[in-house]
Amino acid sequence: MQPFPTRLLRWYDGCRRDLPWRRTRDPWAIWVSEVMLQQTRVEAVRAPYERFLARFPTPAAFAAASDDELLAAWRGLGYYRRARLLRDGARQVVTAHGGAVPGQRDELAELPGIGAYTLGAVASIAFGLPEVAIDGNVERVVARHRGLRESVETAAARRLLRTILEQWLPKKRPGDFNQALMELGATVCKPGTPDCANCPVASDCVARAEGLTTTLPVRKPPRAAVDVQARVVLVVDRGRALGHRLAAGEANAGQVELPGAGMLTSCEAADLANVLRERFGASAAVGPVLATVRHAITHHRITLQAHAATLRRPGSLQWFALDAATPWTTPSRKVFQGALDTDAPRQA
Repeated sequence: MQPFPTRLLRWYDGCRRDLPWRRTRDPWAIWVSEVMLQQTRVEAVRAPYERFLARFPTPAAFAAASDDELLAAWRGLGYYRRARLLRDGARQVVTAHGGAVPGQRDELAELPGIGAYTLGAVASIAFGLPEVAIDGNVERVVARHRGLRESVETAAARRLLRTILEQWLPKKRPGDFNQALMELGATVCKPGTPDCANCPVASDCVARAEGLTTTLPVRKPPRAAVDVQARVVLVVDRGRALGHRLAAGEANAGQVELPGAGMLTSCEAADLANVLRERFGASAAVGPVLATVRHAITHHRITLQAHAATLRRPGSLQWFALDAATPWTTPSRKVFQGALDTDAPRQA
């Protein structure tokens, strides 16, 4: 039987998906893709990735981006803290490395936002350095293939995973090997029921031999979902809507949200006027529901109802343009689509 890396790379060479970030060895483009792909589906990244690099083709270009430009460029990907850390890293690349992403492991590791996974991915894919990159797909492949029955979230299991991968990692194609493991986990060794019949390394897989494919890897049970009934008001005038900028420290900080109690706070319709007065010093007569949309944030399952309202006093609320340049939150944009039949309207 051929070694695990040989079988895996042969399969990868013939079966890998054609993804835009696999057509380049530009360290900046690879870094951007790896940050975008964290906790995000591949198909959701394609268009934002190409749009982002067209707007910010170099670290220097992104280092100069304003907060609103950052938020607009990252729209649809969520977890906006990733984008801020990427900008911090780009700024350090400009100030400390003359605008070129450094190719030394230690220098990469010092950049803001570069954790163990991103370090391994960028170092191996862009620079050919012998570094492993461990994400959820890789954990699943290794845990099943080697029959690891301990939770992959424990420190001991993580050390063992890294040891196994370092033993497997080929010297000549470390970046392709890391991508091949991720590709296998994403397309064949998937959560739930894997496609063992089409797996290039199934012949010596412990989980397959012992009937453990549906139970491995072992993880902590997910947090129970929390249902939230949130409410906002939609007040529109001459291509603008009333909203407020989310403060630093809040989820989606820097973005603009429709006025209400907050996306993670349940609110009764009868209380909405009081909420607006207490939070923003605003006075409004709240009317009927214009749209009901649904959204998920971490383990929260949000049902958001947007009410018509007649504004009497704006308080601290402000008018923001209904256009693509304003960094409205995703729930707010869903409201615009449901109530105004457009995602980023230019006219009310």
